[in-house]
Amino acid sequence: MKFRKFLAKITFTLCLVSLIPGAQSAHAERVSIATPSRGLFEFPVVVAMRKGFYKAEGIDVDKVQMQPALGVKALISGDVDYLLAWGSALRAAVTGVPIKNVVGIAGRPLHVLIARPGVNTPQDLRNRVIGVDSVAGTVDYLSRVAVRHFGMEPEKDVKIIVTGESPTRLAALRSGAIDATPIDVAFAVKAEDEGFRRMVYLGDLIELPLSGMAVTDEKLKNQRDQVRRMVRATVRGTRYFKQNRNETVQMLADYLKITPTQAAKAYDTSLNSFSDDGMISDRGVQLDVQLTKERLKMTKDIPLSQLVDWSLVKEIK
Repeated sequence: MKFRKFLAKITFTLCLVSLIPGAQSAHAERVSIATPSRGLFEFPVVVAMRKGFYKAEGIDVDKVQMQPALGVKALISGDVDYLLAWGSALRAAVTGVPIKNVVGIAGRPLHVLIARPGVNTPQDLRNRVIGVDSVAGTVDYLSRVAVRHFGMEPEKDVKIIVTGESPTRLAALRSGAIDATPIDVAFAVKAEDEGFRRMVYLGDLIELPLSGMAVTDEKLKNQRDQVRRMVRATVRGTRYFKQNRNETVQMLADYLKITPTQAAKAYDTSLNSFSDDGMISDRGVQLDVQLTKERLKMTKDIPLSQLVDWSLVKEIK
């Protein structure tokens, strides 16, 4: 009799544990997502992780940081399951690597063109120096878009030079080595608090995709149900991000180690750059393809079906 009571007690306890959120995580599928860096571009995925949207789909997510090129190689080799480096994934797919972006996160740039004190208006940029991270890269292209938006011509009216990644460009801005640079909005709001000036938010000027989730063609074919659940949780994270300002701003401040005021400013500035439905427009993808072909000196037409697959996003809608 005592043994039966003991057994019943254990069974009851196990039933209670099974009802605790995350208690069954040991039985969930474990997947890894590679991301190039910690930033606003990936934040809807962070929201989905923190709110338990992936776990609700039976998936435990490990997010690992690695350079975009390494991320593509890790995706192909199977060392990671998903990749958040939209541009690198698309460039690889353009060259024939069998990977596809399956959910869009940010369909417009998340960059602000900021300038050092003394450059008070866009016209003050004439004959000045703009710093970028690489030749013919996205930041380089966005700087040219901004210059033309202000009625000037790159190379003729401004000088564009390579000065490195965001922290290095900020240091160059502080030292006066450059006069302006396009930079991630989260960096930009901190720079504004130091006295730097905002010239324009690039997401208001051009539809150029910045963030999405890529998988291999093999995984899309053989593990389609898992990919579907990942897509659904990611879209849910993006929607939560867009519809719950106060909580999202708090999470953003904590994640990026910025003040709540800075987080609120970054959130409000960038909100419209994020996708409402998990898709990127054909126009945006085509522009990215055009830029990629120019960089790689390619002339061959590339079908969008080789680069993106929105079928799962459409299914969950």
